[in-house]
Amino acid sequence: MSLSVFDLFTVGIGPSSSHTVGPMRAAGTFARALRDERLLPRVASVRVELFGSLGATGHGHGSVKAVVLGLAGHAPDTVDPVAAQPMVDDVAATGKLELAGRHVIGFSVDDDVVLHRNRRLDFHSNGMEFHAFDREGTPVAVRTYYSVGGGFVVDEDAAGEKAVVEDATPVEYPFSTGDELLSHTDRTGLSISSIMLANERARRTERETRDGLLEIWSVMRECVERGSTTRGVLPGGLRVRRRAAASREDLEAAGESGDRLGAMEWVTMFALAVNEENAAGGRIVTAPTNGAAGIIPAVLHYYDRFVPGADEDGIVRFLLAASAVGMLFKRNASISGAEVGCQGEVGSACSMAGAG
Repeated sequence: MSLSVFDLFTVGIGPSSSHTVGPMRAAGTFARALRDERLLPRVASVRVELFGSLGATGHGHGSVKAVVLGLAGHAPDTVDPVAAQPMVDDVAATGKLELAGRHVIGFSVDDDVVLHRNRRLDFHSNGMEFHAFDREGTPVAVRTYYSVGGGFVVDEDAAGEKAVVEDATPVEYPFSTGDELLSHTDRTGLSISSIMLANERARRTERETRDGLLEIWSVMRECVERGSTTRGVLPGGLRVRRRAAASREDLEAAGESGDRLGAMEWVTMFALAVNEENAAGGRIVTAPTNGAAGIIPAVLHYYDRFVPGADEDGIVRFLLAASAVGMLFKRNASISGAEVGCQGEVGSACSMAGAG
């Protein structure tokens, strides 16, 4: 039983892996189930109820928007972040939603997505219930899902079970603790990244793993570029101004000083650029949460810009090793952030503070 590096590093949108990516995946799963079970023609309306942390942060962390997009058949890794809000606005204006991208139903964004700010489901604070009804109001399908962190979603059958259902593919070097991982490196003489690469070979070729990780790196680079060149105000009631673009201009004007500590100013800017893109609902790499998504791109940009001899092999090794550490936390702890402390319209500012 194991996780893949591509379970930890996934492309999505901000501002929260638990509150945006997870609900979009849950809504998409519900819509696809209706399609696959041939229930779509019977459905006349859908009601979604968000509980606990999801209900408390709702609009501020993009959960309502995510649910609407997911019901319409969009996925976090492919939806256009620029077009996302206009699509939701269109549903709100017309009162119509194309369920699973193929069956039009009446839908009120304000009334059919219910935010329970003071109620939670027993299994997890990020609980969601999806209800589909026919024209007479008779239930067609009901599903419960939980967003358990890092964009992972489990259904009601997982209640009381292990939150992360791992891949049953046997791998060469299985581990679930740090001691087990290090014992593999001691016994074989392999690095952590080599251990991870060997395990990935159980699922895909080494070339496919490498190409996939370089694509992740490409999305990170694009995110930093957007975040460090875009000005304006972040979404949310606090009216927080973007700072990364001004910081980049100052650093470029100052030039290269050769001071190693000065490079840390660049690292800060790289991380801030990603965090601001995340807070704005832009495309990012969940690594392993949205709230922490600025850290790995910042380190990689430092390596790429300031370390002599930096190359794509080094990028791949770093992502493999980082994923091993992330897997240990995903198995043995929780990476689901942003409980009821970040609420309402300040949600995007909370995401800047590290809510996942």
